[in-house]
Amino acid sequence: MSTILIGVDASERSEDAIAFARRLADASGAHLVLANAYPYSDVPNRASNATYREVLRDGSLEIVREMRGRLEGFPEARTTIKITANPSPAHALHTMAGVEDAALLVVGSTHTGHAGRVLPGSTGERLIHGSPCAVAVVPKDYRTQDEPIRRVGVAYNSSPEARAAAFAAGQVARGLGAELVVIGVADPMSYATPALMGGPSWESTRTDINRHVQDSLDALVAELPAGVTATTKRLTGDPADLLADYSSHLDVLVTGSRGYGPLRSVLAGGVSGRVLRSAHCPVIIVPRGVETGLGSLFDGATHSAAV
Repeated sequence: MSTILIGVDASERSEDAIAFARRLADASGAHLVLANAYPYSDVPNRASNATYREVLRDGSLEIVREMRGRLEGFPEARTTIKITANPSPAHALHTMAGVEDAALLVVGSTHTGHAGRVLPGSTGERLIHGSPCAVAVVPKDYRTQDEPIRRVGVAYNSSPEARAAAFAAGQVARGLGAELVVIGVADPMSYATPALMGGPSWESTRTDINRHVQDSLDALVAELPAGVTATTKRLTGDPADLLADYSSHLDVLVTGSRGYGPLRSVLAGGVSGRVLRSAHCPVIIVPRGVETGLGSLFDGATHSAAV
């Protein structure tokens, strides 16, 4: 059984994260772990205070128990609560994700963002970088939505990281009974420079690049496993802006990590980082060098349905 780790605190954004994680767990049979870190260091020092630690611990335990109550009707046997002492919530959740062998770590957006938009807070930003598993950031007020997950989008640019994200997204879409939309963007900056725009080859260059993007999308779709219903969407313009705008037509958007940095960890690049701050739907970033990861959520699932 796979595991989804949910970082929670005493805010409504945690309820948003729980709502999204539950949808995935209902379809995949995954185990849910609700986790909270309370701000105390167990390294002995002159500021150590056992009484204060117990107060913080009790408060943390109350938070995760209260948030577990938002899972009404979800099997108790598939739910665990975890608390830990750590001044850094992001570090604590990274550690828990490794210990629990989580396939996905889910957090909500900052309370200062707009409703229906993704905007990671300070903890979310730290979580995204260096996480040992895929990270999902859920839009503000997602808990109020009741539409099923019908369309899973994935950003694709032919890189190994994007390819891994596409196959993981395909497994998720198949497990949810949803359509996979493979999205490619032709960036005009690659051919609309002043030197190129002044010559007769500008139009042919633009046509060639658009054709190349479409060919790469079609080739990927042809390689997807049986049971994945996939379509393509080619866009032209600034990749981050277009992906964020197009996310309003999706229920989930999956992206790969930046193509450098440590293997088996998440590192948001310029495009994925910008998309995370303005997308209309939950965004999942898949770590580099992980062959199963997010896709393993639906390994061994006994049923699939759009939820």
